[in-house]
Amino acid sequence: MIEKTAAFLKKYNIADKTVLAAVSGGVDSSCLLYILNSLKKDFNLNLKVIHLNHNWRGEESIKDMEFVQKLARDYGVEFYYETLDDDIKKTELSARDARYDFFERALKKFESNVCFLAHNKNDNVETFFYRVIKGTGISGLSSIPKCRPPYYRPLLEFSRDEIESFAAKFDIKFRVDASNEDIKYKRNFIRKNILPEILKINDNALNAVSSLINIATEHNEIVEDYLKIIEKEIFDHNGADWANKRPAIIRDKFLNLKPELQREILSRYFKGLLKNRDFKNILKIQNFIIENENSTLSINKDTFLKSWKNSVFLYKR
Repeated sequence: MIEKTAAFLKKYNIADKTVLAAVSGGVDSSCLLYILNSLKKDFNLNLKVIHLNHNWRGEESIKDMEFVQKLARDYGVEFYYETLDDDIKKTELSARDARYDFFERALKKFESNVCFLAHNKNDNVETFFYRVIKGTGISGLSSIPKCRPPYYRPLLEFSRDEIESFAAKFDIKFRVDASNEDIKYKRNFIRKNILPEILKINDNALNAVSSLINIATEHNEIVEDYLKIIEKEIFDHNGADWANKRPAIIRDKFLNLKPELQREILSRYFKGLLKNRDFKNILKIQNFIIENENSTLSINKDTFLKSWKNSVFLYKR
């Protein structure tokens, strides 16, 4: 695991840098910190430990923070943490958003562009099933990426069992979050109830699904390269909506594309703007562009899509 993490650092040219390790105190992140600390001299890494106290479990959350603080002190690296306010919703989505907001603040504080996260193969497979069940396109099958700067996940190819064995071998201490057993959280439900049933059908299902995720990732990279070429042909940056940072669409060139390709272009175009980019919503926008040469479509409460002559563009109210 240490050797493969070293190869990971070489692959992504992570050396001679200030890097952050997001550590919750669980087995995954505690092992990640152990590995990064083992490699920091070889790669000249100025390692920092960051921790977010979600403030969900009272005294247990404080003990998690104190545990990670002691880990950082034992390794001789700087420790930084924040505690969330009580008024933040206690949901998986709110927690995820709060974590990444914290990561962004920490990256800015330490003037870093590398944050290591401790997701593993099981997390990746659980995310895959979660997206499939909730409804996803081909791009969503890629699940969790190994690298999407500034976030890097060197443990993604290792299973939870492998990581726990590593912790036992090197006597790495960690804390157990009791909330991980609570199946009211959807990912816990998948991990506790759904995956065990799937493993009864195929005890190698974890690797089989992981292989599919890798194939989907490669497929998406090929599609990404192709779509960038197409977008250069149909986007007019002179007619860009600078508020939303999106170019205008040249309507006649867009209409010459296959319907399937039109929908994929639109799905990419509205990423981050449309809360729900499911087939129904994208089809609605596609039909609007096809049927209207001079009309307006409401996208959200203050953003509109305008089709006018040969241009389709966004504007604010």
